[in-house]
Amino acid sequence: MTAILFAAALSGWSQSVEAARPNIIVIMGDDLGYGDVSCYGTRALKTPHIDRLAAEAGVDEAVRRLGHQAWLRRRAEESASLSGLLADLAERHDPVELLLVGGGRRHGHIETVGSDLVGLRLDDRRLALVARRALAAIRPDRGVPDLVGDRTVPRDGPNLRDVLDRLVADQPRVTITLVGTLIPVEGVLERLGRDVLLVREADGSATHLPFGAVVEVLVASD
Repeated sequence: MTAILFAAALSGWSQSVEAARPNIIVIMGDDLGYGDVSCYGTRALKTPHIDRLAAEAGVDEAVRRLGHQAWLRRRAEESASLSGLLADLAERHDPVELLLVGGGRRHGHIETVGSDLVGLRLDDRRLALVARRALAAIRPDRGVPDLVGDRTVPRDGPNLRDVLDRLVADQPRVTITLVGTLIPVEGVLERLGRDVLLVREADGSATHLPFGAVVEVLVASD
């Protein structure tokens, strides 16, 4: 019984080896060079059968290359990431619309991609600092080439708090959107603590905002 099983396994192995061998045809010709067949340019001789073999080989090679290109494309798509897509859009400076979780829309060009934020230069020149958790969709304008986003992006980019920490020294005018409310807070970004920021509104009142509730910060252009 063991001998029978061994013979069957050996037969299957030999068949797989046969299937793996390349399919090669060797043509022996007396005083015949590759330039002496019509598929390679000669007009003195007609070699229709060799021409057909060469044409079929060319088609097979073209199909193989297309298959390889499709495989590479599929691998790139499988390794795509949100960070890679945002970095591609920022590098190309393509116009894009960001749809936010709360229903807002922002249109412009991506300038900054951080670890937890996207910096979008709006059409009116204001800077929108959008928390990445607030992104619902990214919609490049019509005509923008399809991007995959398969690049590797460093994870140590700027975060939203660090960017605000640099801005607070200038005390810019800001409009801040918060989680769970459609009413923004407008005023001057006056102070930034460890987990809270202070906005001085136009009437002089101070509004303290938990940093974790911030969805978007619109920074005035002036």
